Amino acid sequence: MTLVQLEYVIAIAESGSFVEAANRSFVTQPALTTQVKNLEKELDVVLFDRTRKPIIPTEVGAQIIEQAKEVVQQSRKIPDIVSEFNTDIKGNLTLGIIPTISPYLIPHFINDFNSKHPKVNINVREEITEETISKIKNGDLDAGIIATPVDTKGVIFIPLYYEKFYAYVSPSHPAYYKDELSRNDLRVDELWLLKEGNCFRNQVINICSDREEQEFKNHFRYESHSIESLKRIVEIKNGMTLIPELAADNIPKRKMDMLKKIPDVNPYREISLVVSRQFLKKRLIDSLKNTILEKLPRNMTQKPEGFIIDTNIKV
Repeated sequence: MTLVQLEYVIAIAESGSFVEAANRSFVTQPALTTQVKNLEKELDVVLFDRTRKPIIPTEVGAQIIEQAKEVVQQSRKIPDIVSEFNTDIKGNLTLGIIPTISPYLIPHFINDFNSKHPKVNINVREEITEETISKIKNGDLDAGIIATPVDTKGVIFIPLYYEKFYAYVSPSHPAYYKDELSRNDLRVDELWLLKEGNCFRNQVINICSDREEQEFKNHFRYESHSIESLKRIVEIKNGMTLIPELAADNIPKRKMDMLKKIPDVNPYREISLVVSRQFLKKRLIDSLKNTILEKLPRNMTQKPEGFIIDTNIKV
């Protein structure tokens, strides 16, 4: 039994095809088929039901493939173990960040991190929370930055910072003339929301006085994955949206009157670094964490007295 054979059976299970698995593995289909047959002969089992299209694992094959994934994933960590003993911090870091965090947080730390660690190649991917956690568990990501709390197992959450929620209100909305808003001013049917599947949307609804979604009052409905898009819609249409504290940094002075605090709720979101329970690259990830903390206002890195809004995410 070899790691190559295990990688081949994983590729077949994921693609459902010997031909596609061979293409993914950059080998010929006969060579891949021979290796799989040799493994089946060695184990004295049939790993795949070849009569089905797409090909699926047999009952015993499915269990073996799950174990194979664990073995291959662990084998790929060996270079990371070696790098932990090197004097220099170097290597590759693949980081998943949810879209409501990445455009506001990355500019704060990326240049400084690159300057400190010129031998580190950092690859940042925008991923939703569920995908981030899933890919950390299967080894496709080294770490993630997401909004928490999240109900899941098998990962570790390291709180980084806390940011307030602000209302961003159209000048044509009656609430624009208030110095600050209360929960009673926040109605779901008057808010521009992110698309379903975004944890930020869940948090915004949790803040509102009426948490049941109703028919939107405007004749135009717009849902986006981008907070910046919602800000722009508020500026040209009626209504309001909620934005996180870092998203307020780039609001021009002439529009600051549109930004309103919500003191009776005092809502915050918690932003955490998430890693596997068996995570390596510890020095690299610790350096990333410390660089982020150095670049944020100190008050944002302290747990607030306000209300941390749940994400309603379960993975």
